[in-house]
Amino acid sequence: MSGVSAMFMRSVFCVVAALTASAAGAQSGFGGSFDSGGQAPAPVQQQPVPAPGGGGFGGSFDGQPTAPVQLPPQGQAPAPGGDNFGGTFGTDEQPGVTQQPQPYQQPQPPVVNVQPQPQPQPYQQQPQPNTGGVDPQIFAFESRDFGVQPTNLLRQGQMHAPTPTAIPGANAVSTAALAGAIASGQQMVLIDVLGGQYSLPRALMAPALASPGNFQDRTQQQASQWLNQITGGRRDLPIVIYCSDPHCWLSYNATLRVVNAGFANVYWYRGGITAWQMAGLQVVPSGM
Repeated sequence: MSGVSAMFMRSVFCVVAALTASAAGAQSGFGGSFDSGGQAPAPVQQQPVPAPGGGGFGGSFDGQPTAPVQLPPQGQAPAPGGDNFGGTFGTDEQPGVTQQPQPYQQPQPPVVNVQPQPQPQPYQQQPQPNTGGVDPQIFAFESRDFGVQPTNLLRQGQMHAPTPTAIPGANAVSTAALAGAIASGQQMVLIDVLGGQYSLPRALMAPALASPGNFQDRTQQQASQWLNQITGGRRDLPIVIYCSDPHCWLSYNATLRVVNAGFANVYWYRGGITAWQMAGLQVVPSGM
């Protein structure tokens, strides 16, 4: 071997020896020697590294050691995760939302669209039909009070004189009420005791019924027989008697005779045919 080659080989040997000594010093424990002389360094005891695996919660599956799990301080709730109700499933966890307690609310009944039921109305007497448009002045005419007291005796004197406003045992009827009853077809007996040329429709002529006297005379007996005949013996059938106007006693006498004949539903038309014509209501030739 030449001198140059010998020197080259020595240099290589020195480099190898230096690298070997450096590696041995790096693997030594605390207090190990870094010089090349003396005893060989004690072998380094390798600490076993736990095998990575999925046995523990939060373990790693990539072979790298896992960072220690940091437990939250005492009394602090863990951060919300994806397995909690309302948690997030993204990569960035959102802070938990604290639900505030809501005040109790009384449940409201469902709204039901119920149509209101009609309420019963207090009874009100319906006005009778006013056929022909009876003017209030006509009522004032036929109901005028002359201050004459009612009587249950037949009048013996002058028949043309102011009459009372009422009569014992019978009812006074107005033009409007009588016209309404006739227009509605109400069953009744209408008696004319004036004996004039014209009368109300369907009126029966009976001037003798207004005769003076008493309730035991022959006129009364004949009147009772005739009334029973035209009413068919019905004592409750309405009977209406009239003459000319509130100054006519003929209808007053006739009404008293009908009442004394035992009939219970008797009406005195005080206004007479004059009030009827004032109202513009129909009259017909007598006897029709």
